[in-house]
Amino acid sequence: QGVVLMDPSEDPDDILRANRSREKTFVFDMVFDHTATQEEVYVSTTKSLIEGVISGYNATIFAYGPTGTGKTYTMLGTDSEPGIYIRALDDLFKGLGAIAEEGDYTVSMSYLEIYNEVVRDLLNPSSGFLDLREDSRGSIQIAGITEVSTTNAQEITQLLMKGNKQRTQEPTAANGASSRSHAVLQVTVTQRSRRRETGEEVRIGKLFMVDLAGSERAAQAQNRGKRMKEGAHINRSLLALGNCINALSERGGSRAQFVNFRDSKLTRLLKDSLGGNSRTVMIAHISPASSSFEESRMTLIYAYRAKNIKTQVKCNLQNVSYHMDQYTGIVAELRREIQCLKARVKDQEREKNAAGPNLGVLQERQQGSEAPSSQAMSTLRAQLIGAFREQMEMCHSLMELENTNTELHLDTCRHLLTIADWEREKAQSAGKDDMPAKEEKGENVEEEDRELNVMDSPEPHEVAVAREEINLLLAEQ
Repeated sequence: QGVVLMDPSEDPDDILRANRSREKTFVFDMVFDHTATQEEVYVSTTKSLIEGVISGYNATIFAYGPTGTGKTYTMLGTDSEPGIYIRALDDLFKGLGAIAEEGDYTVSMSYLEIYNEVVRDLLNPSSGFLDLREDSRGSIQIAGITEVSTTNAQEITQLLMKGNKQRTQEPTAANGASSRSHAVLQVTVTQRSRRRETGEEVRIGKLFMVDLAGSERAAQAQNRGKRMKEGAHINRSLLALGNCINALSERGGSRAQFVNFRDSKLTRLLKDSLGGNSRTVMIAHISPASSSFEESRMTLIYAYRAKNIKTQVKCNLQNVSYHMDQYTGIVAELRREIQCLKARVKDQEREKNAAGPNLGVLQERQQGSEAPSSQAMSTLRAQLIGAFREQMEMCHSLMELENTNTELHLDTCRHLLTIADWEREKAQSAGKDDMPAKEEKGENVEEEDRELNVMDSPEPHEVAVAREEINLLLAEQ
């Protein structure tokens, strides 16, 4: 679908400029006019990303465009027409509810704004300004950000509304409710398998939803003082974002080429979203007003170039292996379960013995109904005994595994000690080559002969055996 941009200042009768028309057509994946509903925009842009987030992929949706074009309305919406934030969170929890039987999941969220090139926590404004740091994998982390665990979409919605009240918004001549900061909502979904094994895979999906502040001209917005400073920081960060989009599109999104993400806090935060491991949707907003021709043209150019950016998407899987203390916890839990099973068996035997004197009368009166009850009791007892044996076999296997690992470690240390003793003896013999030259010649000749014998002597049999044993032990481990 395409968008045709026409310059309102062009004169159709101007023959000299007929071949230099500024009319241009842009082609995008999806185009919405003023009659599009919030539901249509969400379904066409964001709904398909939610399933990927649940499966462990990263996704980013951000609204881009000049001030007053409806970015905040698209992302937040109203009470009667909720935006992408609310609809995406509803679908996220619906999808997690559908797979709840397959594993355990946790959902956490953080909400921040970038105001005048500083990061503020909207869920905890008293925490002050936050720093952006890069972890060992190259991902950007916000130090000290508040992450709140939630169990349903209503809780996140309440936290979102709480954060929006802390967001910086001021009226300007261009927009009566202008957002003076970039807002970033991050939702993290962590899934763990319910199967208890020596290791497990953890899937971590992240959903970023960004409401950017709009670019503006100081003359059009009639900003003065503090508003002018805010506008300068907004334009600076959006210019840095545009430069990154240009660089990535020209290089086809290749990470081998340098792209300057460090010009702004915004571009550093969106580094993975623009050229890294994320499925990203850019929703460009423009105004139909002729007075906003230049702003609309630049927005469409940046959006068109962003289509050429290629990202490398991969599932975020973490292999988690149990440590020895976790094995101890599993064994303790199994022992508690065994004790519970034993207590249940004793209670059932006690009840059976207490009913012993009346058993003959009950058999005479209810012979037909007692047989199924006895069978059920026998079946239950057999199941309990089988479960008890399985738990004991599991405990025995874990203890044998721990003993085996300890023995292998001791054997390895013993062989390493043998090799180290021989290496030290060899090094001490070699160190005697630096003896003073003033000693007697006969003694020097005799000492040199002894050293040559030590240096040229073959490796002892026990050292060679120790080396072979170490290789076998490493292969066995």
